[in-house]
Amino acid sequence: KNARAQNRKKKTEKTGRRCKRASMSDKEKESLLKRQTSGIGDILPPRLDDKELISPKEHHHLELPAHAVRESFFFSQSGFTNYRGLYNLAIIALFVSSAGIAMENINKYGILVDPVSWIQVGLDLSSWHIMLLWGTLLLHLLAALAVEKLAARRRIPFGATTCLHLVNAAAELLIPCWVIITYHPAPLASFLLLFEVCIIWMKLISYFHVNRHYRLSYLATAQRKKTDSDANPVQTSPTHQFSAEDTESTVCYPRNLTLKDLFYFAAAPTLCYELNFPRTQTIRKRFLFRRVLETCVLLFMIVSLGQQWVVPTVNNTFKEKPTLPFLLRRVLKLAAPNFFIWLMLFYMFFHSFLNATGEILRFGDRQFYRDWWNATTIGWFWRNWNMPVHKWAVRHLYRPLIRHNLSRLQSQLIVFLFSALFHELLVSVPLQRVRMWSFMAMIGQIPLAIFTEKYLKGSQYGNVVMWASLFLGQPAAIMLYVQAYLYE
Repeated sequence: KNARAQNRKKKTEKTGRRCKRASMSDKEKESLLKRQTSGIGDILPPRLDDKELISPKEHHHLELPAHAVRESFFFSQSGFTNYRGLYNLAIIALFVSSAGIAMENINKYGILVDPVSWIQVGLDLSSWHIMLLWGTLLLHLLAALAVEKLAARRRIPFGATTCLHLVNAAAELLIPCWVIITYHPAPLASFLLLFEVCIIWMKLISYFHVNRHYRLSYLATAQRKKTDSDANPVQTSPTHQFSAEDTESTVCYPRNLTLKDLFYFAAAPTLCYELNFPRTQTIRKRFLFRRVLETCVLLFMIVSLGQQWVVPTVNNTFKEKPTLPFLLRRVLKLAAPNFFIWLMLFYMFFHSFLNATGEILRFGDRQFYRDWWNATTIGWFWRNWNMPVHKWAVRHLYRPLIRHNLSRLQSQLIVFLFSALFHELLVSVPLQRVRMWSFMAMIGQIPLAIFTEKYLKGSQYGNVVMWASLFLGQPAAIMLYVQAYLYE
């Protein structure tokens, strides 16, 4: 009885395998055939579901091919993309090497981190020149609101409105530069102030540009219908025409001309003005706490690394008149700590600080950066690493130039020159040394951008060129400006 039962069981299993083999899909048959003919089946153990599909009696293991036409994993043609283990190895090697350099630095110089000097920096930031200039930023914002309100009520002509906005923006940018050059405040305090001045300047331009567009539509509609401007507000729509059927949640021109709207835009983590910003429903308290904690910890690490690692390296470079080989060695020595600080500064500002600000204000658009680390061209890097500035440049500079019949290449060159001038302004004015090195470095990236766009786009070599330009270009610029500031 037991023998007959076992025979029936074997026949049932054999019939089941045949039925399952007959009911295989085309994809499963293709997978099975690939494993039988590619040699993978002889190298790797079969999957659990393949144990039922491949019977040991059908194919002896020596009958399976051990070789096939395949590429090595390090070639892109192989289709292999999972290098997570090598990534972990690189992180460990980087940590170990950095820890060794840090220990050598501490043994040579001792602990140079001085929190008392941080208090001195805070006192520099609170000097009367700096505090007065911080206050003037508020006045320029209020002036822009007042001019726009008068223009919406037709109290001042259209041409005068444009002139007043441009004069206000120019004064907001030039007055702080004149005060810094005249009264010589501390470089760090001057840089932080000028950084905020440039942000407010771009916001003023966007505020004027957007409201000008809606003002023209609003006044044209009001004149055409011969009704009061408040009775027919402009409705936000793809055609930029507005009607009175708006919901209360939609802000319409000129109802957006309020202090609340202006101050929200001034504090929001964006440079592009809109009548209706995307908003989130609630403030995530845990998310906000993590971002604030990241900002504080990274700021402490950046200042500590600067004092402990960068400052002594720079000071020792110019104790004597350096030779070119010596300068090259010092630049390479400064490259690693400078790059760590730059990466931490990027993460702290664009990820932690701007996300914390956006969370407090419930600002919905949090795309402050894109995948610039995968850039294979210089242009890709500049378009993705600082999205607020990139969107402002496209919206208020590039597209208006295109609308005025300039070519794409001409418009891109003008945008790049504009960016180069502001980079030079942020360095030369606080240091009070106009050397144009930052400007020339930016201009020098134009042929590099053309070369990578034409020959290296989409390849790993383009990504290597991008990282090399960041890794070596910044410490060289630091050496040049420090030498000009301290020894000229």
